[in-house]
Amino acid sequence: MIEYGYMEGQYLRSRFIQPISRVYVDNEGKQQVETISVEQQIAELSEEWKPVDVISEEQMLCDDKNYIIFPVPYDAGDRIAYRYERRFDRQKVRNEIDALKAALADSDYKITKCYEASLLGQELPYDVASLHIERQNLRNQINELELLLQ
Repeated sequence: MIEYGYMEGQYLRSRFIQPISRVYVDNEGKQQVETISVEQQIAELSEEWKPVDVISEEQMLCDDKNYIIFPVPYDAGDRIAYRYERRFDRQKVRNEIDALKAALADSDYKITKCYEASLLGQELPYDVASLHIERQNLRNQINELELLLQ
């Protein structure tokens, strides 16, 4: 199986070509199997169709967790090749912010319980100092990520 395609503006139009087997009935009424080879199919394509490079898994790796790699196709003359562009992953950062905000909201009840206990003069059910540090760390992470979005 091989991929052939052409560029339509900035978009790649492509298809995978592999041998095709067709069953047909010949003039004598017998079933026959005809195989159309990859080479035959390629020969029938117009000149704009070119082989498409395989996307490199190695090139798709990115060390920075807030970035992703996009393969961008381009016409390299005799084939369609890829440029690998590093792009900021806004959606991933937004999802991370949402998860941190949810974790912060999930600990709100602990603050409420501690406040109730202090108003009633009872022993606090949670260590307020460590709870404050934990929640402040979440806020700091949220603020750092929100700065990245600007």
